[in-house]
Amino acid sequence: MGLLDRSASRLSGSTTLLLQTDSDDALLDAARLYDPDVRRWHGRLVFSNGVLLFGPVTVTPKLEQQAGLPAGMAVAYYTAAGAKRSRYESREVSHERKLSDGDRLVRGLADRLGGTVTYAGAPPNLALLTSVYSEQAPTPDQVIEVLSPYGGDFRVEDKTEDSYSLSGKKIYFYVAYWSPRLYREWDAPPALGAMRSQPLHHWDLNVGAGRKHVSGELIQRVGEATLALATRARGVALDELGFPLSIPDDLHPR
Repeated sequence: MGLLDRSASRLSGSTTLLLQTDSDDALLDAARLYDPDVRRWHGRLVFSNGVLLFGPVTVTPKLEQQAGLPAGMAVAYYTAAGAKRSRYESREVSHERKLSDGDRLVRGLADRLGGTVTYAGAPPNLALLTSVYSEQAPTPDQVIEVLSPYGGDFRVEDKTEDSYSLSGKKIYFYVAYWSPRLYREWDAPPALGAMRSQPLHHWDLNVGAGRKHVSGELIQRVGEATLALATRARGVALDELGFPLSIPDDLHPR
């Protein structure tokens, strides 16, 4: 089997990012948003969560035909799961988890680079969900004070020593909180960088539906609420793909 055939097999059998222009520097800059510690190694990018991104692979007309790729693409990058434990993992992350993280990574890169994604399996079914990670935590009442202007009339539910949820009858999104005692480094997004290695407070804001199925106004509310909570907690705001959230517009479909 020739080199071209191997490339076609890898592209057709893996989740693949396709770009119309070859801009490796732009891709690396976007990848560093997802993981500040990403590194190049022998024709691939190696991420802290065990995801590998191979490329660039030049897309020729023959490769395009063999791999069943959309027309007009210049380069491709394909994902794989690293076999070895990364330096951030205190236990081995499953092969399936790495592939799932790879799907999210590629989707986020495509959003930022104007690319196209072909998935090895079914596309990820993602709810509109944002997260905040922080070394310190406001009280539940303080969190409600921050989020109420954006989310509605919250009340604390299911409160335990290490977790609680915020819910209510007339709210725009739900909130879940986990204390540092429940934090697991291998589950945390690589975007947290060095902060990832220490126990953190964690909140999720969840609409329960994907971005395509909610209004632009609701997306804006969630973005503003997430950034307000991150500011109050002096933490980091992330989108559902694991990329940093800097402004509410980052959540809107690109």
